[in-house]
Amino acid sequence: MRKILVLCLLTVSIIGCQQDPSVFVNNQTLVGNFHEDTEIAAFLGVPFAEPPLKDLRWHKPVAFKAKNSVRNAQQFSSACMQKMGILEWYRDLAEIFVNDRNVVSDLVTDEDCLYLNIWTPTLDSSANLPVMVYIHGGSNDSGWSFEPNYHGYGLAEKNVVVVSIAYRLGGFGFLSHPDLDKSNGIANFGLWDQIAGLQWIKDHIDQFGGNPDLITAFGESAGAQDILALMFAAPAKNLFRQAILQSNAGFGLPEETDGNGHVKSSITNEQDRGIALAKSLSKNNIPLSLNELREVSASDILMKYHEIFPNYYHSPAVDNQLIKTATWTDIHQSDLSHMKVIIGTNADEYYANTPEESNQEMVKNITSMLFKEESEIAFNALKDESDPRNSIDRLYTADGMLCPSEVLAERITSDNGNSWVYYFNRIREGAAAQHPMIRAYHGAELPYVFNTHDKWMTTNEVDLKITNIITDYWINFAKTGDPNGENIPTWPMFNTDNLVQSFGNNVRTIPSTEPILCKLYAARDNKS
Repeated sequence: MRKILVLCLLTVSIIGCQQDPSVFVNNQTLVGNFHEDTEIAAFLGVPFAEPPLKDLRWHKPVAFKAKNSVRNAQQFSSACMQKMGILEWYRDLAEIFVNDRNVVSDLVTDEDCLYLNIWTPTLDSSANLPVMVYIHGGSNDSGWSFEPNYHGYGLAEKNVVVVSIAYRLGGFGFLSHPDLDKSNGIANFGLWDQIAGLQWIKDHIDQFGGNPDLITAFGESAGAQDILALMFAAPAKNLFRQAILQSNAGFGLPEETDGNGHVKSSITNEQDRGIALAKSLSKNNIPLSLNELREVSASDILMKYHEIFPNYYHSPAVDNQLIKTATWTDIHQSDLSHMKVIIGTNADEYYANTPEESNQEMVKNITSMLFKEESEIAFNALKDESDPRNSIDRLYTADGMLCPSEVLAERITSDNGNSWVYYFNRIREGAAAQHPMIRAYHGAELPYVFNTHDKWMTTNEVDLKITNIITDYWINFAKTGDPNGENIPTWPMFNTDNLVQSFGNNVRTIPSTEPILCKLYAARDNKS
């Protein structure tokens, strides 16, 4: 017998009488469905903000207001505006595993995209289950809340409520303009969207069986970067209790210089890009006004923005509204004793992006660029590597993710907070594992975290065993603030012993994998 109260509704939008999970929330009745004959109720495409169109483009999200309506919440909404890079990446991966590209469905995008998705094992408002809120990655320029590996039913079967949030991307979510009204936000609109989604969850998740005071935010890549920034942002205070940061990217802020060689503030960078976009869309070389920009179609904005900023990495901007200080500065200057964090890195974060023709000269040049006067020591740490691509991957992974993650974890524990560090190095078996896109690539852990292994991937008993352990760790952390529990390997907190939990062919505790590179990184960081 289902644990969830089901109602029979007859409406214009829902033909006939169906036994579907139903919740009255925020002045509307949401009608969801059950995930594939399970007891997990899914409510998909739930609006948390008004559509960010016209005057609401480049405007802080406005809370959604329903009017005594019944909403079919059985399908995902459109993804936010973006190029199809991640979709094509999924299709590339499917081909590597000897499948047709079309095994991954087309993606529909729209500027009207501020929706969230909920998976829950119960609608008992007194259940007080832990809540896990996922924020997707994609360089804050792409990705969507319902990518195949982000569906929350697998985690929900272990008695938590799972929510995924959409947010504006690229030129719609991380752009500014000098004429923006400060009262409605001047930057970081994608982050404001995340706050609006978290606030909706805080206000209403009890109706879905969740505990609004026991919310864990978890995300990967740019999603982890955003969560970390929000952990220091006053408007996000008390919206979540703890965080899981997977392959955290963008710890600092991009430094760009003006014509005189001076470092520009991140908000100046945002405004300059806004003016450049306005000028590029003009027919007479006079930049469009902000109001005129808001009249340009979303597809034209997307096309032109990617034409003039094809490789821009979108980090949170210091706007003195939402973000007061660069994240890396906050990490070093703030009291972190209240923080509880799981953080980790995959073994081969950058390998797929290293040139096939890599050689030792390239390794030396990259080592010099990243480690400067300590480059000889860093290069010597790679002396046993026969594959230059692997050396380059190790350098970029250490400098961009692994070492900053360990510095953050050590800072937290030294302030009497709680942190646990993982190292994901499981490589799927079979012929496809020999392809450079495979290995423990950026994002490889996600099917294990959600227990959503694609049917077209090679998944065996070892993968399923690792999945069960990882999901237990994540859920224990969501429930208690500690990943440890019964019948799984003990995971020690990260401290001066530099012990991390390896998620490889088995799960075990090991020393940090890059002691030399991370020591050099920490020494350089202390000087800055």
